[in-house]
Amino acid sequence: MPDSFLVHSGTEIVYANATFRLFIGAESQGELIGASLLDIVNSEYQTQLRKQITEIENGVAPSRGLTLVLDTLTGKSREVIAVSSMIEWDGTQHVQTSVFPMAGEDASPKQRLHGQEIDEAPIGITISDPSQHDNPLIRVNDGFCEQTGYDREEILGRNCRFLQGEATREEPVAKMRNAIDTEEPVTVELRNYHKDGSMFWNRVTIIPIRSESGTVVNYLGYQQDITGKKEYQQDLSLFRAQAEEADKAIFISDLDGTIQYVNPAFEALTGYSSTEAIGRNPRILKSGQHDEAFYTELWETITAGEVWEAELTNQTKHGELFEVEQKIVPVTNEYGEITHFVGIEQDITEQVLTTQTLDVLNRVLRHNLRTATQIIDGHAELLEAEEMSPEARQLSAATIREQTAVMEKIAERTATIREIWDPTESHQTWEHLDIQPLIATYRTQYCDATISTTVHGGSNVRIRSAGLFELALEEAIENAIEHNDQSLPEVEITVQRALEGDQLQIVVADNGPGIPEDERHVIESGEETPMSHSLGVGLWLMEWVATTLGGEFTIADNEPRGARLEFELPVADSDEPDESKTATDQ
Repeated sequence: MPDSFLVHSGTEIVYANATFRLFIGAESQGELIGASLLDIVNSEYQTQLRKQITEIENGVAPSRGLTLVLDTLTGKSREVIAVSSMIEWDGTQHVQTSVFPMAGEDASPKQRLHGQEIDEAPIGITISDPSQHDNPLIRVNDGFCEQTGYDREEILGRNCRFLQGEATREEPVAKMRNAIDTEEPVTVELRNYHKDGSMFWNRVTIIPIRSESGTVVNYLGYQQDITGKKEYQQDLSLFRAQAEEADKAIFISDLDGTIQYVNPAFEALTGYSSTEAIGRNPRILKSGQHDEAFYTELWETITAGEVWEAELTNQTKHGELFEVEQKIVPVTNEYGEITHFVGIEQDITEQVLTTQTLDVLNRVLRHNLRTATQIIDGHAELLEAEEMSPEARQLSAATIREQTAVMEKIAERTATIREIWDPTESHQTWEHLDIQPLIATYRTQYCDATISTTVHGGSNVRIRSAGLFELALEEAIENAIEHNDQSLPEVEITVQRALEGDQLQIVVADNGPGIPEDERHVIESGEETPMSHSLGVGLWLMEWVATTLGGEFTIADNEPRGARLEFELPVADSDEPDESKTATDQ
């Protein structure tokens, strides 16, 4: 656009750029802000300019232009072409009027525009004369010559259609022709050709310029090479076509981080449809598992033009947590400017759990089973010895039975692990989980322990695969009772729905010896090593079930003693009303 412009509401000036202020002799904004534009317009042209502004504000046309005379603050009169259009300024709609100075007083508007002002414009500018045969170009700026490759002498006197060629489509040409016939402004995008025959995409805007009588005396043209943008759009279309078939979640955002596109894999992984995601920020996936420094580093990396890669925990629309390998790639235009960001996410939740499972099973099979079989084998040899006393023989038999029970327990745990990973189980079905009947079953099963419950907001909720979670809950209660060192094990189960309503917290607290720090560290780190591992698989089972169902499992100390095993799971609305009530029973 031209460098010289001002912004106004009606005729009241709200802003004038430095070039315009210099042109009319104003030393500061204060001389113009709040003043009427008509104060610097010659009285003969005020009515026509007021009409032009009214038509723009009423939406009669997107742009209007006319020739008029400005009475500058220096006392000189300057003939200009004034082009007005609507813009958003400080959040509201205003009119912007751009000013093209004409030549000196002795020149006609039909002859030429002032060379210096339009030649310095960053786009191609043309002016044609509809009073002459075939509406020829009578003035072009340096930008137009550079854009097309033609010398000024080769251009003047010709209609602008000489830029058309074999690949120029008739539709935009007809649209321009119709706009000129009806004396209306128009903007089209079409294929044009440089002098050397190479094709470029041209965005052409043509605005009729009227005299004070309303007669169209010239057509002002803006011509902008948008080949780079078109190529980007074509690349983007190809990218989207490929992204539609990709198994990785992909999104595209603008410079502000606003999502412009998501592929089907993104919808499937996050639960957000394209309609729900587009127009929002990727922050909708934040899980709360990472601090602000983590996201600050991400933003600083990609805005510096560098690729960012990391493993992180995200959250679905339904509150489920999932692990991803994420890469965010800045996209630049032909000038090296960042225009978009492309995010690619690979769900690695199953991969993480598989690695943990293999490590744990490897340790259990290599250590626990080997130890048990060695003990059984040793006592079997003792039983074969004839010199054993009846008491020793009885002790060996009891030991063998004890180790057999250990092996059976391992087999049961392995079966539970298989249920977590059973490919026939989708674990995607929302099912009712009613805590109270389960507690009644546990009280019957563990009659030598005290089990109490506290329920806030109702115990009947819907979670993913309630049956699978019941396995984890039973494991937590068994752990609290069987590993308890008190004569009367006490277990308190607290059920509470989060204030936001989409998370369920279930805490199993006991009065036992607590979970050793090294075992807690193994679960929290998510990794077993030869020097750091848990003693069994029970804690891992609880962790795996919670993760599989999109939730969290944490271990803490109970007060004054014991352990707190906490599950936090995403929930859907139940059939019960979401009332705020508390129920405690013994």
